[in-house]
Amino acid sequence: MSSAPLRQSLSIAGRPFEDWVACGLVAVIAICVCLQVFSRYVLNIGLVWTEDAAMFAMTWAVYLGAAMAVHERFHVRMMATVMVLPYRAALVITFLSDLIWAAFLVFMMVYGWEYLELLWRQQTIVASMKIDAKWIQTIIVFGNGLMLYRLFEAYWHWWRGDRKGFPTVDDEEAPEL
Repeated sequence: MSSAPLRQSLSIAGRPFEDWVACGLVAVIAICVCLQVFSRYVLNIGLVWTEDAAMFAMTWAVYLGAAMAVHERFHVRMMATVMVLPYRAALVITFLSDLIWAAFLVFMMVYGWEYLELLWRQQTIVASMKIDAKWIQTIIVFGNGLMLYRLFEAYWHWWRGDRKGFPTVDDEEAPEL
């Protein structure tokens, strides 16, 4: 059974949706910065909301970019040391490190949810934008959940495939035994 349909999960036009959203958020950041420079130096007024919008867009872009890196199997790893080990030992270490990473993501989701519960109990308005901060902070739970989903997706493809190489690393080859 092919794993191609799962590989296209949560995608738009063949690319994961987080790619599109992260790119859009980077455009929002650029527009906000340009608006701020133009309004301050040409119009002599400050658009306060542009700073907050750029900051929130950057936060969301970072979390979605991290999920995108997991999907592309391009997240930061210390594979140089692992690659000198025998294949089975390297595979076990890779699996254990991914298990620790998954536990950390779950930890961040749990405590992120608790943080959001606090924000839901009390309204916290971002003054410059007149929106409640709880909507912006949802990225903590959503971003970590999306990274966890992409991590499981990578293992699913590896398991359903030929199980060669390492589950969450595309560009590395398994060392010769």
